[in-house]
Formats: sequence, C-alpha cells, structure tokens
Amino acid sequence: MFLVVSITFVLLISLFCIIFTFNPKKRPFLTESDWTTHRSPWWQLYYSSKYLQPVKSPANDTIAELFNRSMAADPQRETLKESRTVTLKTVGDLMCRRDLIGQGGHDLWKHVGPYLFDADFVMGNLEFAVNPANIIEKMIRFSVTPAHAQPLLGDKRFGAFNLVSLANNHINDSHSQGIVSTCDYLDSIGLMHVGANRTASEQDQFPIVDINGVKTAFLSYTFSTNGIPLEEQFEFGTNLVRFNALDERDYDPSLILKQIKMAKDLGAELIVSCNHWGVEFEYFPPERLIERAHGLLEAGVDIIIGHHPHIINPVERYKTRDGRSTVVFYSLGNITSWALKHSMQKLSLIAEIEVERGLDSAGNKVVRIGDVSLMPVVHLFRKNEGVLRHNIFPLLKYAEMAREGNGADECTPAQLKKLVGLDKEFRRHFMQHGLNYI
Repeated sequence: MFLVVSITFVLLISLFCIIFTFNPKKRPFLTESDWTTHRSPWWQLYYSSKYLQPVKSPANDTIAELFNRSMAADPQRETLKESRTVTLKTVGDLMCRRDLIGQGGHDLWKHVGPYLFDADFVMGNLEFAVNPANIIEKMIRFSVTPAHAQPLLGDKRFGAFNLVSLANNHINDSHSQGIVSTCDYLDSIGLMHVGANRTASEQDQFPIVDINGVKTAFLSYTFSTNGIPLEEQFEFGTNLVRFNALDERDYDPSLILKQIKMAKDLGAELIVSCNHWGVEFEYFPPERLIERAHGLLEAGVDIIIGHHPHIINPVERYKTRDGRSTVVFYSLGNITSWALKHSMQKLSLIAEIEVERGLDSAGNKVVRIGDVSLMPVVHLFRKNEGVLRHNIFPLLKYAEMAREGNGADECTPAQLKKLVGLDKEFRRHFMQHGLNYI
C-alpha cells in the first residue's frame, strides 16, 4: 500500500511539474532572479520551468499596454539647423564558448558584421572574466583566456567593438584577479571598457567619448555577482546596484545618481547606462524595473542598454518631465550562448540608435534621440568537416529565405525550420509600432 501511495504521489508531482512548465498562460512571479537570494525547491522549479518554456505574459495588463504604444520619434519635433546624425549600435551579452576559438568562430560575424560594425560607435556586454591564470568553464561561472574573447570582440574583415561593459554577474567569477586581468587585457588591445575597476579611483573614471561632435558618457552597473562577494578592500571591483530588489528599501541608485551628475559636470551631452538587470527567461520586464528605469531617465540618463535575462524584452521610449526623449532597451538578449538550449534563448537584438545634434530656433545646441532600428539575430552552429562552425544570422532575412526554399547551403533543414518559427514568435510578441526592423 505504501508503495502504491508513493508512486501515485510521485506521478502527481511529475504531472504538476509538466503542466506548470508548459502552461502557455504561466505568469511571472516576484523574483530577484539571483541565486544568492533563492534556495527553495519552489524557486528552483520555477526557474527550471522558465528555462524549458519562457514566460510569455507580463505580470499585468498595464505592462502589456505600455509596450503596445507607438515607439516612434516625436513627429512634431522641431527641425534642427546645422544638424548632424551620430549612429550608435549595441548588442547584449557576449557569452564565451571554447569552440569559437580557431575555425569555429571564423565566420561568426560573417552575416551581421558588415551591418553591426558600420556605425560611429559599437558596444556590447562582455559576460566573462579574461583571466588565463585561473581558467573556469562551468555552466554558471566563466574565467577564460584571451583566445576565448578574441572572436567575440570583432573581425578584421568588418570591424570591432569600440567599448564593452563589464559590470555583470560573471565579472567576479575569478575574483579581483579576474577583474584586474580583464581590464589589463582590454587595455592591451585598445578596447574601452566600463563597469569593472582595478582601483577605487577608477570607479569614477568612466569613459566620456566625443563621437562625431557628441560628447557621450558611458556608465555600467550590475544587479549581482552570483553570490561571489567582492573581496574585502576590493568592494569597488564592479559597480553593484540591486536593480532587481523586491523591496524598494534594498534598491539604492546613489552610485548611478552620483555618476550622472559627474558626467554632466564633465560636459556630457548624452549619457548611456549599461544595466545588467532583469529576470531570466521572461518576455517582459517586471513593473519595478520599469519604474526604476524611469527614475534613472528622469535623473539624466538618455539611453539604457539592458541585458542579463538571456531572452529579449521590448523597447520603450520615455518622455522625461524636462522634455527629453529617452529610450530603454530592457533586454537585448545574448548574441552568443553556451548552455542555453531553447530557441528563444538564441535570439537577440542588434539595436541602432540615431542621435541628432544641431541648433534649435533659438540657437541653442540640442542633442536628441531620433529613429531606433532593431535587427533580430540568431546564433546557430553546425558541424562541417569535423569543426563546429558558428554563425549569427539576421532573422528576418533568413526566415524569408527559408520560406522561399533558400538558405540550405548555410543552414540545416532543422535550422531553417527553427528560423521560420522564431520569426513567427518574434513578430507575434516583440514587433512594436514606430520602430524600424531590419
């Protein structure tokens, strides 16, 4: 009898887990999405279920309504005199893979590199430490060699990133040694970085770059270091802000507010903040994150580049009380990945932001955000002559090719089918009015 009861109980629990995981109306729960704050079996089940089947519905209808609005630039804005346009492009998480080294990563940027690197300034988030003295290649911990980083940072045929943000939950994976080594490596190849600091004074030495006449400040922050605390006397190692905190009392943006003021005092005309935040495997940001984003925009940030959730989220234009038109990319997704298997986890966005500089009718200098364009891209790989070769494909173009019966020379039949399915999912859940899609 005991055996029958036990088997029945296990079957019921298994059935519950299956129904819970694949229920299309599954809603998000309150979570900081931080391994250091969640230990319960229930949270582990919830996280695992999202890994297998992302949460597609927002917590409430207000969030959905927000992203159904037009995200176009204000059509009534004044025409500027002596106008010039600066183009910024950005991706989300650049995640390492050992099989990108050598021939495996030779064509990684083949299909999107000419578009991505054809901009006045290009940035992304480097989601690992570069520390050859302490190699770590675990599922949620990365500390690797420069050879792992090189294929991700550009391609001499097309171009390279101008800046990478380093404030993320993996920069401290090999402690202060890894933070120092990563910064030293990036300095050695002439690549700007922000968000990780070798000294206390470096924390406030964020880049301010003149991009074709627009003085632009770049800031970077992370919500977590994955339960690996910054060492004593090295608390400045990365810029920690608990964006995901459930309780408002645990959210302290004072570091960002201080650096916004510093950027303005140093003459920055445009402030870009790279925020490692959000909740994994959910299509929409939580309401508290939206409210905190608005607070940062009101404080002076013009563009927020969001990453971490390993899945894309919508884009929001926000008009501040002082009349500035700002934009938030809540999550651009991860442009490359390792342990992420679900198709949507391989989909990310290349964002293009046009910034206009000119004079208004009163002769005042104006810097403002214009059109925003998105290129959804998919990271795929296939074995060819014994080598696992990686490519990043522009989704809309290749899905159309697949529907027309083309693309078989570069993708397997299963991959072409996956591209068509991703295209349908993207159009259903993420296409927004007023944004340009490429």
